[in-house]
Amino acid sequence: MKDFDTSKTSSPDIDIVITWVDGNEERYIEKRNRYFNGSEEVKENDLLTGKDKTRFLDNGEIYCCLQSIHKYAPWVRKIHLITDDQVPSFLTPEMQKKLRISIVDHTTLFESYEQVLPTFNARTIETALWRIPDLAPSFIYFNDDFFLVQPVEPHDFFKEGKPVLRGRWAKMRHYGLFRMKLNNLFNYISKNILGITRSMHLLQQMRSACLAGFKKKYFLSPHVPHPIRTATLKHFFEANVDAFEKNIVYKFRNTDQFSAVFLAHHLEIKNQNALLEDDSNAIMIHGEMDFFVTIRWKLNKMKKKKVHFLCLQGAERIRKKYLDQIKGYFE
Repeated sequence: MKDFDTSKTSSPDIDIVITWVDGNEERYIEKRNRYFNGSEEVKENDLLTGKDKTRFLDNGEIYCCLQSIHKYAPWVRKIHLITDDQVPSFLTPEMQKKLRISIVDHTTLFESYEQVLPTFNARTIETALWRIPDLAPSFIYFNDDFFLVQPVEPHDFFKEGKPVLRGRWAKMRHYGLFRMKLNNLFNYISKNILGITRSMHLLQQMRSACLAGFKKKYFLSPHVPHPIRTATLKHFFEANVDAFEKNIVYKFRNTDQFSAVFLAHHLEIKNQNALLEDDSNAIMIHGEMDFFVTIRWKLNKMKKKKVHFLCLQGAERIRKKYLDQIKGYFE
């Protein structure tokens, strides 16, 4: 991977934050397994699929993720890579300096809250993103399976200081005890019979919208890079310490949690400080749900420059032929 193009001025106001874990590392597997079935760590309403090993697999996406940022968003000020005492093997200290990458360990993120560690829960980690040292006033949140597939500019994420949010409005649904039990059953069937891992992603978006004061509808966002103003989360959690502390105690995903990312989105919408756009320039390729026909169709959309953002989930389930094409796109 080459250096960032220094002829292009980086943005002094925008960082990128990426969460990553190498779930293939033996040491990490042993640590995670210690908490899988420990009775003192099992919490009511833990998501049945939240401990599935596919959530922690490293299929090399982080390399392509960083490569896509390097190629298509060289203006970012800094990249903060959130890790659990790990560093991708290709990221030598020299490479980190050249690519302006800062490794942020969980112990730094949860300073003074060390009792919640270790954590294996993205929702818990996202709740503390605003605590990253030297974080820019605005940042774009990536999962390690998010990729840019065309050049982007700062105004694609922030315009006049307002985050640009992609998605659509959806009706709020309320989950009572019966509906939760039905969803748990559906999750079990989906995973053990259909081989599909459900994350209850929409439920956590709705919980986040409710926390921001929305009752009848919420802004449903797909798996895309999420622009966030640091002060939005900082001010909310400093004023609502209980909400912060309750949301970070879960070591594995739990249906009682909200998402700080979507909380930030709805707080901005509530304060009329967000610009809303559709998500037509984003696609997801899902190894558990896409067939070769839909994968080929989505790859063609990428090649024809009709999308800017790609999310690649369940890469281990994608046929090598198509996975090689996806990886080849970034070479």
